[in-house]
Amino acid sequence: MASDDGVDSHTAALTGTAVTLVLVCTFGGNLMQRLNNAYWFSSETTLAIFLGFCASMPFCGWKPFDHVFTEEFDTIFFLYLLPPIIFESGYDLNQKDFFRNFAAILSFAVLGTVISTTVMGAGLFSLAQGGMITGINGTSTKEAMKFGSLMSATDPVATLAVLGSLNVEPQLYSLVFGESVLNDAVAIVLFQTVHKLPDSDSFTLTWAQTGKIVATFTGVGLGSIIIGICFGVFAAVVTRKFVRDAHSHSEVTIILSIAYLSFLVSDALGFSGLMTVFFCGVMMSHYAKYNISESGRETCGSVARVLAYLSETVLFIYFGFIILPTLSSACDRQDKYEISWGLFFWTFLLANVARAAHIVPLTLLLNASKRTSAAKRTRISMKSMFVIWFAGLRGAIAFALSLTFDGPNRRYVIPCVVLIILFTNVILGQATAPLLHLLNIRTGVVVGDDDGSGSRRDASYVSSVQPTPSRDRLPPSHPSRDVGRGVADGVSSRGSVNKGARRVEHQEPEDGEGTANHYGERATISIHQPARAHPSDLAEIRRRVRKADTRGEAQAGHGQ
Repeated sequence: MASDDGVDSHTAALTGTAVTLVLVCTFGGNLMQRLNNAYWFSSETTLAIFLGFCASMPFCGWKPFDHVFTEEFDTIFFLYLLPPIIFESGYDLNQKDFFRNFAAILSFAVLGTVISTTVMGAGLFSLAQGGMITGINGTSTKEAMKFGSLMSATDPVATLAVLGSLNVEPQLYSLVFGESVLNDAVAIVLFQTVHKLPDSDSFTLTWAQTGKIVATFTGVGLGSIIIGICFGVFAAVVTRKFVRDAHSHSEVTIILSIAYLSFLVSDALGFSGLMTVFFCGVMMSHYAKYNISESGRETCGSVARVLAYLSETVLFIYFGFIILPTLSSACDRQDKYEISWGLFFWTFLLANVARAAHIVPLTLLLNASKRTSAAKRTRISMKSMFVIWFAGLRGAIAFALSLTFDGPNRRYVIPCVVLIILFTNVILGQATAPLLHLLNIRTGVVVGDDDGSGSRRDASYVSSVQPTPSRDRLPPSHPSRDVGRGVADGVSSRGSVNKGARRVEHQEPEDGEGTANHYGERATISIHQPARAHPSDLAEIRRRVRKADTRGEAQAGHGQ
């Protein structure tokens, strides 16, 4: 039924419901932040899922509900919702900690995902062959490998929120965050690679096909990274040579348009658009961001955080909406889904075994490779290794990939994925804070050392200098502001960069020295050191100086 202005009334009603839920989730998230503590922490992810679930109850069994919320969402997710989340992860990245632990992050994200997929795929295929589970083809390894690859995609949003809010050691946060970002892109590439294998029911993976998968996987990954770097360099050249004295909204439009274009081009060429847009964001944050004005930098960071927050909130609200039609026979009007509790149990068990199968040996190998006295201080502790293993929650990527799962077993796969996401986020996600307390993991760490190890401060001090834990609140002193302001007057206030509630503290300078460089690390800069500023910033400075001189002359004349 269409209204007078041509807008479908059902679509308008559902859109209005979604907007209202986003608003309620935002208000509720701010209220929850005041109630969180070191022993209990609830993330906005859980709240969004709960609100979506509650809002879906009145629509249960409604015919338009089946149509709107079951078709084409995977396209909307991969094309519109996921790119802003991944781009903001790269653009707001704490590059110092990320690249300091890049070898470990790359090992966990790439080798770990391959190992996890292999262990899960082999385990599920063996169980299906023995008739112990329903929902996986026991005559072909392809379906088991596809399911294993999608279940290898981790999304520890709740864990990251807790780790960032409690200010754990930078190394631990960096490892969990870095692995989750790259793991998403790697799991998608691996899923698409396995999807291209023959569909024969008697298909068996051979060594030749394994080598082909590895070659395709490596080529897609390297190509995606190269495209992202090229677009990042292109953005740096454009903003350096052709964007001068531009308005902040023009600068933001250029940055975001080039980033999204990198995603589309990479995807059109058969590479991973998500991996491309992540490394494009990293390059932009390192180069292009400092070619635009200060107001442009602030606006671009804020817009990226808002887009990522909205995308993530809408995604988990939708996930809450889909729970009833997927798991309840009363709402599944077309009888498209069926729960296999055996598949759920063995998938959850194998997911944890597969994660341990790559986290433990890779951690031991990485620690063994650090033999110098300086390198030994950066070894991953056993407690941190356990937290990294525990952080293997499943979320958006696994759910979206399950929607693209084809074949007769789709009816079993999607409910299984929904149950695992619910259990890991609602149960395990809420257990993160008590786990940190139980393991006596250091919290309240303020980054201030060159080695990034952080220093322990009193909890009351830490809480007094930090804003309310929030994923997207613009801090009072952003690093991009301190770059110019610290050089100009040697004064910089405390601030924090926040992504998924993670935080990097900037401490008060001493003896007239400023802080912060474009890595977000501690840097001392003499107040007499010359600095290059954007032309629009210089014009604003000159205008204020002239205004101050005029006011001073007027006051002097009045005094005479």
